Amino acid sequence: MAYVAVTFQPGERTVAVSPGTDLLTALIRADIPVPSSCGGKGTCGRCKVRILHGEVATEPTGKVTPEERAKGIVLACRTFVRGTVVAQVLWETRPAEEVAARFFEKSEEFFAARVPVRARFPLLPLTRKFFLRLPPPSHTDSVSDLDRVWRALQAHRVSAPPLGLASLRKLPGLLRHSSWEVTVTVAESDGRSEIILTETGDTSKKNYGVAVDVGTTTIAASLVDLCGGNVVRTEVTFNRQSRYGDDIISRIIHAEKGEGLEQLHHLVIETINEVIRSLAAHCRVGLDEITCVVCSGNMTMIHLLLKIDPAFLRREPYVPCATLFPALAAADAGFKINPSGVLRVAGGPSAYVGGDISSDVLATGMFRSRKTCLLIDVGTNGEIVLGNRDWLVCCSASAGPAFEGSGVTSGMRAVAGAVQGFRVEKGRRKIATIADAPAQGICGSGYIEILAELLRLGVIDRAGMIHSGAPLVRESAFGPECVVVPADEAGSGADIVITQSDIQNLLRAKAAIYAAMSALMKSVGTRWEQVERVYIAGGFGTTLNIRRAVSIGLLPDIPARKFRFMGNTSLLGAQALLLSARARETCERIAAKMTYIDLSRDPAYMDEYFAALFLPHTRIEQFPSVSRCVSGQPEQKAADS
Repeated sequence: MAYVAVTFQPGERTVAVSPGTDLLTALIRADIPVPSSCGGKGTCGRCKVRILHGEVATEPTGKVTPEERAKGIVLACRTFVRGTVVAQVLWETRPAEEVAARFFEKSEEFFAARVPVRARFPLLPLTRKFFLRLPPPSHTDSVSDLDRVWRALQAHRVSAPPLGLASLRKLPGLLRHSSWEVTVTVAESDGRSEIILTETGDTSKKNYGVAVDVGTTTIAASLVDLCGGNVVRTEVTFNRQSRYGDDIISRIIHAEKGEGLEQLHHLVIETINEVIRSLAAHCRVGLDEITCVVCSGNMTMIHLLLKIDPAFLRREPYVPCATLFPALAAADAGFKINPSGVLRVAGGPSAYVGGDISSDVLATGMFRSRKTCLLIDVGTNGEIVLGNRDWLVCCSASAGPAFEGSGVTSGMRAVAGAVQGFRVEKGRRKIATIADAPAQGICGSGYIEILAELLRLGVIDRAGMIHSGAPLVRESAFGPECVVVPADEAGSGADIVITQSDIQNLLRAKAAIYAAMSALMKSVGTRWEQVERVYIAGGFGTTLNIRRAVSIGLLPDIPARKFRFMGNTSLLGAQALLLSARARETCERIAAKMTYIDLSRDPAYMDEYFAALFLPHTRIEQFPSVSRCVSGQPEQKAADS
């Protein structure tokens, strides 16, 4: 078969493909990150490239304007090569190590200062190392080599843990070669201990674990010193699986195609391994010194991580392979740490509420509260937990990726250059971006600010419809749109806009979240005034303006003092699971205790959803602090402080 060369700039990456191959496939083969939130269906319009040279065939699409077509801009997923091609990538392709370290500022403060894990749970890491000086065998002490190790471990209150065959075969030579001075690594799992590793000499002070939050959009990992119980370093990157779609349903569908499951598994494992290598290099830690990994994520991500077919997660009656996972060999899942390392996965209650939410509940401590608390994890799936020490109910709302910057025209993730604040004063735009960098696009918290401001100004009505002729509004080929940042002020060199379609996507996302909260509370007969604390989990909440979120109806109109930003509690929970056996036991009890409410079978949910498709809500009386503003009166402060 004849092949043709496709070269992408910048970076001069070239791949050989057969004629008729779409450019999105070529980009993936070139290992170029692709912001294809629709999975290559041509509906998100985010994979635009400029054809610099060569012959291609491109399908017409409403996602490319006539002006863009005149410049040679096409959608990669709808464009097919006919010969040698040179194309320019138009989105940011740099690695995502810059993903807001601020994402964790509040998390680290919470974890390390306010509620350290050692104050909540006794330190008993997933793996422990013991340096043993063993007496050599003699005529008067001729017990077996393994008995000799067991006897020494008893001094550390570890009783005769089993040893695998591979380690048992090495034991006689290793003991004698090391002059009977060895370090033994013991893993604590499923209520028992097991020797997973024996080493010559004393390596007992070099024992590390990695806690991982396996998110649909981002992956975060912390290197943890298991000896001292300290988080050494945390890094974040994008989940490379997003090239096959931003939401879990798109990925499940892809997993059902040919080599799809293997592809998705490989992408997530390689993403995590790259972060682990980076953590180890920065901290001068050997990969063989990392003896365990704990992963927290939604059920789909965990199934893909373990290369388990996720197909049945989206088919009635929506049954996962497992909800509580046994201890596993990390190497079997593809982790590049010590070959004898162990893997634990946080368990969850259902197919659509996974271990990441169990970790959230663990980290917030709401499972201990006497008063009713609400946990909101505003992500692609929008999980919510309501309850206290006596009961916990949970649900999942398909909010979509709009608040994570996907599926919207100028959307981007929360990295440097993302608009996160927006206000108009005396006719002048006031923009705030992450890291004060030149504006490149809009992140989730920025969209909330923009919606609230457009509503305040009367640029949009309560149904989210743009008023033609209003300030900031112009007509485009696709209808009215609001210019947030003009091209001459944007770092991207292009207008940063919010379109009518974007607003409807955002309204659907916020309605799904608020309706899920309302339906969940109705299911147990709880009123908003009975909720003592509202925890906002995930990086989304770290820059969220409560007043603005209330004004668009994303959050309830209750006193602001009741809200708590918790940062990445899924990662915090995973750190706790690394460091404490009691935390692991508690997390399993939390998962078993949560009652899952299936909103798709709850008629009240759809009623609440349609009511929430307005700004802030159809029932405006639920938002008294906002009603004056949307009635044309001066803006009031939402809720007391």
